Amino acid sequence: MNTPAIETERLILRKFEEDDLPSVFKIFSDREVNRFLPWFPLRTMDDAKAFYEEWFESRYRQERAYHYAVCLKSDNVPIGYVDVGTEESYDFGYGLCREFWQPKNQTVVFRMYQLNLDGDDSRIYRKYWEISDVHYIEKDV
Repeated sequence: MNTPAIETERLILRKFEEDDLPSVFKIFSDREVNRFLPWFPLRTMDDAKAFYEEWFESRYRQERAYHYAVCLKSDNVPIGYVDVGTEESYDFGYGLCREFWQPKNQTVVFRMYQLNLDGDDSRIYRKYWEISDVHYIEKDV
């Protein structure tokens, strides 16, 4: 399974496409959005194309990957991303354009504490679960 589309009432999570390069640049060039990420912000559209090819396009050719563009359903234009690692640590990362950060503009609000696309509960964020003493689990969501 590789990045199957997910739709909610307000959002579409889907694969990034080459037509999304302006959004890729906007999201990944913002230093504050990418503050804690293991790459430097993009500087040019050429950087965006290279990043798209290396980070998204190459992973979409793999048997299993979860690298999503987060889009508002109203226009299907990426405003952020969600990345779920398939390595042993099952890292989870996301970024959202700054205009969607403010509580006064809660166009996009999502909780992702257990993204479990294939039903294997034995490895959901196990690394982070085991190193933290405090856990919050929402019931009846």
